[in-house]
Amino acid sequence: MASKAPKAKPAARRAAGLLAAAAFAALAIAALAQAEVVRQGNLQGSFNGGISPSSLPRTALAPVQVTMGGKIATTDRSVPPKLERIALAINRNGRLETKGLPTCSLAKLNSVTAAQAKRSCEGALVGHGNVTSRVSLPGQGAFASNAELLAFNGKLNGHQAVLAQVSSGAPLPLTYVIAFEVKKTGGTFGTSLVATLPPIASEYGYISAFSLALSRRYESHGQQRSFASASCPAPKGFTRVPFPFAKASYSFADGRTLSATLERECKVSGK
Repeated sequence: MASKAPKAKPAARRAAGLLAAAAFAALAIAALAQAEVVRQGNLQGSFNGGISPSSLPRTALAPVQVTMGGKIATTDRSVPPKLERIALAINRNGRLETKGLPTCSLAKLNSVTAAQAKRSCEGALVGHGNVTSRVSLPGQGAFASNAELLAFNGKLNGHQAVLAQVSSGAPLPLTYVIAFEVKKTGGTFGTSLVATLPPIASEYGYISAFSLALSRRYESHGQQRSFASASCPAPKGFTRVPFPFAKASYSFADGRTLSATLERECKVSGK
């Protein structure tokens, strides 16, 4: 006759519950510690991201995935000013390469669904992510709109660009493009992605959070290439090094700007 498993005592159950809660809290704190949070008055912004893999050659470039994201809020829960511009800068030891990679045009991405955009420009796809907007329509309460983001290699005013097509479903279908112009800069951060944001829900909404992951391997003229690649800038004699990975700047309609820099660590692969 099979015996029944003994029931846990109330004290043991409470202890297990406390341990589980403590473990969850520790994970949440660790995740939060990875983000940089900046404030100006009641306005608050965060910036998070990283590079994968973090084990990279010292001098040669290797394929990577670059992930960046952020959140906008206020400390008093009031509606934040309109976010007008986002600038994302990547360390000079990283590179975005487009040689031999197809491009997509703004015309093919405007007013279409994510599925339609992918069918039209699949060869130019270089990343993905999501965007959360807060929308408050006249006569209705505020609600969140979560949208899929697809990033395509493109051109803007004749320059290299990352065209982020954003498409959401119910309760309010929204479709728009965030066009990031790719600029080569000097100093610590060698590549910048700069975008002026379009109106959200006919000015009744604002972007409260976003994430963007850039990664694409492709073949061109018989050679394997990577849209995003990087090396580990460790000095000779060191196998690990912290480095300024990326910087974000958020510019708002009321004139305020929030900027944050992420420090990350990489490891030298091989000898």
